[in-house]
Amino acid sequence: MDMRDEFTGKTVIVTGAASGLGKATALGFGKAGAQVVVADLNEEQGQAVVKEIEGLGSKAVFTKLDVTCEDSVKNLIGTTLKTCGVIDILVNSAGKGGPHLGSPFTKTEKIDWDTSYEVNVRGTFFCCKAVYDLFIKQGHGKIINMSSIAGKTGDPRIPHYSASKAAVINLTQTLARELAPYNININAVCPGLIYTPIWQGLGWLIGKTYPEQYPGMNPREVFLANIDKLVPMKREQTPEDIANAVMFFASEAACNITGQTLNVCGGTEIH
Repeated sequence: MDMRDEFTGKTVIVTGAASGLGKATALGFGKAGAQVVVADLNEEQGQAVVKEIEGLGSKAVFTKLDVTCEDSVKNLIGTTLKTCGVIDILVNSAGKGGPHLGSPFTKTEKIDWDTSYEVNVRGTFFCCKAVYDLFIKQGHGKIINMSSIAGKTGDPRIPHYSASKAAVINLTQTLARELAPYNININAVCPGLIYTPIWQGLGWLIGKTYPEQYPGMNPREVFLANIDKLVPMKREQTPEDIANAVMFFASEAACNITGQTLNVCGGTEIH
């Protein structure tokens, strides 16, 4: 999607922006002229993303962020306002699963549920809460939360992750209703199967857990087998596909869209 100069003069915060979907989203906004705050725990990779954005001719800054720590989130907002003067768009892209798979459900452990909810739900809550009063005061703002198609239907292999992403959808809808009168748009994107670092780790775990279904396959081969099995369009989605959806929700073209979730999944999920 060509959105050159669409976001010139806008300041965008992208959490989890050092890699994967967050990185693609940060670069997409950079290409479109935005000033991008790259927020992540990984400083080395985050600074590399900043350099890429600067190479595109846009401004970018890195801020170290732990979304599970409310003080860290507050620091992100304070630092951004001090550096950039304004915040127009918040993209909550930081996400995480757990070290175990379900199927059966009883294989999951407390750490899987705690990790998924701590990052995906509580982290999104902390970030939304941190810009709540600011966006009301300035009379505008856009928030895009990263959910998943697993949050729509549920995946028995990752019940903890699925439940957390369903919570993100409900949080998006609830907050959208509350903030709509203040000219604040809040939407969610539900990615499908994308070979990010998270899926690479998941592919390894799936292959190890279900060797009879994926005999001798490496993570990439496990991923492609799932594409063939689950995606009607028979092709994988890309981080850039997700960035395009996020940027649409953040654009003026979507000024009358709020409380919605957009599946970007090649037809895997149609609800």
